[in-house]
Amino acid sequence: MKTIILIFLSIFSIANGQIKSSNTAVRDFSLKIPEGYTKRKWVESYPGCGTPYYTLVPNAENYDYNFYKKGNRVYYQGILTNIDGSSFKRIGPEYFKNNTNVYYYNTWKSGLQKIESIDAASTNYSDWFIADKNYLYIKTSKVIESKDLKLISDYIIYKEGVSIINNEKNFLKEKYYLFKNIKGYWIVKSSDIVSYNFLGKTYSHKWDIVYKKEKEAEKKEIEEALYSTTDVDVLPNFPGGISGFNGFVNKNFKVEEKDLKGKIYSTFIIEKNGTLSDIKILRDLGYGTGKELIRVLKLSPKWSPGIKDGKKVRCFYSIPYTVNKSL
Repeated sequence: MKTIILIFLSIFSIANGQIKSSNTAVRDFSLKIPEGYTKRKWVESYPGCGTPYYTLVPNAENYDYNFYKKGNRVYYQGILTNIDGSSFKRIGPEYFKNNTNVYYYNTWKSGLQKIESIDAASTNYSDWFIADKNYLYIKTSKVIESKDLKLISDYIIYKEGVSIINNEKNFLKEKYYLFKNIKGYWIVKSSDIVSYNFLGKTYSHKWDIVYKKEKEAEKKEIEEALYSTTDVDVLPNFPGGISGFNGFVNKNFKVEEKDLKGKIYSTFIIEKNGTLSDIKILRDLGYGTGKELIRVLKLSPKWSPGIKDGKKVRCFYSIPYTVNKSL
């Protein structure tokens, strides 16, 4: 009988926030941005009530199994608490408050806990966190100052562990969040123990692999940008001009077929270093003339590349070469 009474008092005191424990997060100087940090925002969703796992309490505001408000009374684990229910409401998936107190609720681990020291009147919920006029809170832990507070991004690592629900191997979450406040940037880790570390006043893009990849792709796109001859400020040029080009091809172009007359149409890219790439034949005269022109163009000396905004650029070039073997 004595054991039953102690268990009852324990449940009741948790629901009323009477179990005292430190609600300050741990400063962890070794905590760094995890590898592969990426920008991602939560999709806010409130847990549904009245699921097939339990039955709704009639004429009540149901929050979870045996956790509900009926009239102005709050019940937890089916037991009436002394929480003021007149203004009691959910403010986030795991947070509740009334006019005087704020509560954190987790079904499987901590149950219902009152958050100590938080100012209920100024408490707001955003992105799975709550903050009053002074501090950011995660679960029941007071973390960093809330002045000019902004969640930059978040990251979740899944790792193998043992589930507390069924004692079987499962994937457990480690959650990392990047915040900014009036003092600078902070990394916060939320697992069994909430910990944090100050990163500095300046944002480093190395923290964000998405940004890095975007910038690398943008840089590569600029480097590989291809311009037409109408887009450049200065046209690419063969040494000696177009007459020099024709002379170079005439000297090196050789086919066995006699009395060939006509034009071979070709395109190629003049790279920033003046070399030719991606040589293609659009139309030739047969008898291997297209293949021969490709061979000759590969022998070409370097061109002067096209210029755009004072910089060398890749330029798409097309040219017809006239064959007149009767000469």
